[in-house]
Amino acid sequence: MSLWETKILTFVDSCSAGSFETSDDAIWALAAILDEAPPEVAPIVSQRADNDRLTELLDVDAQINAAIELVGPTCGILLTSSPIGSSSGLVKIIDEVEEGNFFASDPAIALLGAYGRALVAILATVRITGGTTL
Repeated sequence: MSLWETKILTFVDSCSAGSFETSDDAIWALAAILDEAPPEVAPIVSQRADNDRLTELLDVDAQINAAIELVGPTCGILLTSSPIGSSSGLVKIIDEVEEGNFFASDPAIALLGAYGRALVAILATVRITGGTTL
């Protein structure tokens, strides 16, 4: 497992543990990790919003929109929120690999946690099947 994969797993664990004080913190943490993506992962993370766009969205308290744009336009997403305050995120990156899903009290964190899990699933599949391209 690469250092970058470990960072993604640590991010997902931090989402699970409620380690982020705000969804803004989670958005910036994942953006920093995605900025460090190795070249073989670039095709699935390169179409995301850049940091200037994220700043624009977060400046107007549009955390869910920022999370959606951080995930990027080529992923399938589903975000639900219940009346009791829990949210569920689901992210599908490529059809051949199981989607990532995640539950959290904050919808933006639920979506980002799901994206992290989807990335981990893809990387594990590539490693198991011996593939080198995404």
